[in-house]
Amino acid sequence: MGGTLGLLLAVWGLAGLVALLSHDLSIPRAADIGIDRWMLTFALAISLVTGLVSGLAPALGASKVDLNESLKEGSRGLTGSRGHNRFRSALVVVEVALALVLLSGAGLMIKSFLLLTQVNSGLQPENVLTVDFSLQSSRYSHTATRAASFQQILHRVQELPGVDSAAVVADIPLTHNEDGLEFSIEGLPDPPNQRREARFNIAGPKYFRTLGIPLLEGRDFSERDAGGAPPVVLINEAMARRFWPNANPIGQRISTDAPAAPEPLGEHDHARGADQANQGTWFSVIGIAGDVRQMGLRSETQPEVYVSYLQDPYQWPFLSMLVRTTSDPLRLFPAVEQAVWSVDKDQPVSNPMTMDRIRSDSIAQPRVTALLLSLFAALALLLASVGLYGVVARSVTERTHEIGVRVALGARPLEVFRQVVGRGMILALAGTAIGLAGAFGTTRVMTSLLYDVRPTDWVTFTAVSLLLMAVTLLASYVPARHATKIDPMVAPLRIRPFSRHGAR
Repeated sequence: MGGTLGLLLAVWGLAGLVALLSHDLSIPRAADIGIDRWMLTFALAISLVTGLVSGLAPALGASKVDLNESLKEGSRGLTGSRGHNRFRSALVVVEVALALVLLSGAGLMIKSFLLLTQVNSGLQPENVLTVDFSLQSSRYSHTATRAASFQQILHRVQELPGVDSAAVVADIPLTHNEDGLEFSIEGLPDPPNQRREARFNIAGPKYFRTLGIPLLEGRDFSERDAGGAPPVVLINEAMARRFWPNANPIGQRISTDAPAAPEPLGEHDHARGADQANQGTWFSVIGIAGDVRQMGLRSETQPEVYVSYLQDPYQWPFLSMLVRTTSDPLRLFPAVEQAVWSVDKDQPVSNPMTMDRIRSDSIAQPRVTALLLSLFAALALLLASVGLYGVVARSVTERTHEIGVRVALGARPLEVFRQVVGRGMILALAGTAIGLAGAFGTTRVMTSLLYDVRPTDWVTFTAVSLLLMAVTLLASYVPARHATKIDPMVAPLRIRPFSRHGAR
């Protein structure tokens, strides 16, 4: 019956689990996950094994009953042997210990996830639409052609009702996409046998405004920073701190090497980019932007260089457009798509998404891990509470005669209540002690999954221990209340397994 119920719960919960995995983690073929004959066979086998093991222990115990010991225990009003009571208590202690280990892991993941959601990404993702472009055609083989087309597209998009600003970028922040370059600083020698390194991104005018990235010093790119103008770059605050700790980088010049594009446009374009790099083109720093967590909320900010797409010497084949709107961004996608096609009807526009969704996806893995661990911990806590209730209730039933005698001799209900609850608390405390020892050892393997939380965080361990104590009190409350209402005049008649004649 338990296996059947569990299987029904699995069927009911499978749809939600598959939706969670396919939505948050984009697991391939997640929709094909289902309950097949192997799952049914496993459910049947585990149910049979559980039933056999659960029934075998008491069956073996019952076949070896010591009549003299049973009569002695019966004279004290106990129906179960001490061995059976100890075995049941040991099972409950193990349940509590395992529940605490799972609760500790879930608590650490939840705390880590909550801290992660509060991390400042360096931008304002609200009401921002993103769409991707692929510029592989021969008509976009030159920077001037690409720049002219994108300028027309951006002007058309910015004229749409509900659009506040629009810009282009190569690598959207928080998407775990990055590119790097090596560079030299004018007037400063390179480190021995190497050059300085930084992240690299291609952006355009209004990029920082569109994403709400603060411009700390200097100016933004403008449409005047085109191919015929002096080459310029912006840098982030982390780069300014690292390479110009005691100087103002505005006006300084750097020389970059062309990074390898994901898919070069052709041999001639690749050679042209290499020639430009060998010529040592110098870019002037015109502004300092705030730090952005390019590689996700868990990553630390790194030095980053922004090159204008109007002066892009690398012929980067992929660009994305960002559109800040005054309402739901996805509702504007059809209008944005039409604006793009009004300039180039053959230009594909793909992967419409909001920055809020991108930010959410960047922490999908810890969110799913925290949710699954919490579900398992909740189930373990439920099983532990049921086990505690069963042991305490069984203890009250077996000691009905004894409790009745105590009440007859003057024991107050509060004393009986505390005695019954105390048994449950002793079991819970024993399980908590073992569980804490296990949690201190097992949670260390979670170090790579945690953010800004130690695997032995005492606040989390204290919280889950108190939660377990509260559940123990709740599980012991009903049997304890029942014990306080035992009538001493009736109690001796409730349990009389052995009379002087050996019959009920």
